[in-house]
Amino acid sequence: MGKVIYEGDDFKRMPRADLLAVERLVKSGKLGIFEVKYKETKFKIEIKKKGMDTVVKRFRAM
Repeated sequence: MGKVIYEGDDFKRMPRADLLAVERLVKSGKLGIFEVKYKETKFKIEIKKKGMDTVVKRFRAM
């Protein structure tokens, strides 16, 4: 079983209720780009696999 790695400070500052929604997405095994609630706004996160680990980071289009 792999680990879940959260990249960036956004997840440390996230309210617990919003972080639980992200954890539910990760646990369901879904991969891709999703829009999640963050306080009063929303932003996009990207969930992807890197080997056995799951990497969650904020998605910023280039």
